[in-house]
Amino acid sequence: MDRLAPDAGREEAALAVLWTIVHGPDGGASFCRRCATHRSFHRISRRRAYACDRCGAHVYPASATPFAGSPIQLAAWLDAVVIVLDSPGRARPNRLAGALGIDYRRAWRMTRRVEEVVRAGGDDAELLRRLARLWKDQGHHLPARTPDPGSPEDRIRVAACRIMAKRGIEATRIADIAREAGVSNASIHYYFRSKDEALLAAFRWAGDQLHATLHLLRDEKVSTVDRLRRLMDLSIPSDQGTYEEYLLWLEVWGRVRRHPAFLDECVRMSRRWSDAVLEVFGAGVADGTFAPVAPLPEVCERYVAISESLALRATLGYSDMSTRAARRVLARFTAEQLGIPVARLAPDALWERPGRQDPQKGTST
Repeated sequence: MDRLAPDAGREEAALAVLWTIVHGPDGGASFCRRCATHRSFHRISRRRAYACDRCGAHVYPASATPFAGSPIQLAAWLDAVVIVLDSPGRARPNRLAGALGIDYRRAWRMTRRVEEVVRAGGDDAELLRRLARLWKDQGHHLPARTPDPGSPEDRIRVAACRIMAKRGIEATRIADIAREAGVSNASIHYYFRSKDEALLAAFRWAGDQLHATLHLLRDEKVSTVDRLRRLMDLSIPSDQGTYEEYLLWLEVWGRVRRHPAFLDECVRMSRRWSDAVLEVFGAGVADGTFAPVAPLPEVCERYVAISESLALRATLGYSDMSTRAARRVLARFTAEQLGIPVARLAPDALWERPGRQDPQKGTST
């Protein structure tokens, strides 16, 4: 059983924990920016949000956490935080996979996100510790089940993704991948004849993770604008994980002319991404939220082109294109193309909270 499947009771409990820790220690009252004073708030159904009883201003508790914008259930994230904080290093993904009943790859991604925040320290790390304590005190966290360590091939793909993104394929040795994956050098050669094959496998793995995330986004019960915000969050590197995946794109592009298999995979992943953008935009047109300035397929092509360009510049570390700057440009462009006020893509709702870090620089933006 996949314990990432929706569980209304646990999800309500997780949202209440976030609200209590981040906004309302007494369970209801919080500071309302619009009223400029403390007000009582009430829960909004079908959204991860609370609203001011006086003016109706919405507050999204998850937007002030390191997993803002993630389509994964909040309860699963809190389980992950508890397990990561309570587990030794290399056992963490295995324990998380066992507790949530998910595959090793997804558990590894969630584990890595929590580990990044804890290593960085500061307010976010302390927030995770407080969330974990309250989640455990209330008895909501899941007990660990028999862990699934994942197949050696899966672990090699994950390791290759991380090491090659960090060092580049030329500076990566087979021994480096083997050490990261916890396997022997001979195991690497059993599954892959060369580093290029390992790179292609890592690239496919990264693409599969994005595709799975897009499926979760499609199935979640959120508003059209919230779904668009989350699509934008995936369009620009927002954490170390997505930053590494964009670095993999650069490694692959450098080999496209010499290896047709890389070109085929680039085309396949680009089509998947374009289809996802078209689906999100199309849903907004169907419910009357969006009014595109051009035929929908053309608007989607424009979005894909500019988002890829901004992501590339942010990943390479252009001095005038930080992650935050790229997101601002993309928000303005998207609002213009879809005929909605840019305020509806306001940064304080999800993806541009103060102090967020640029993954490629490791400093606050």
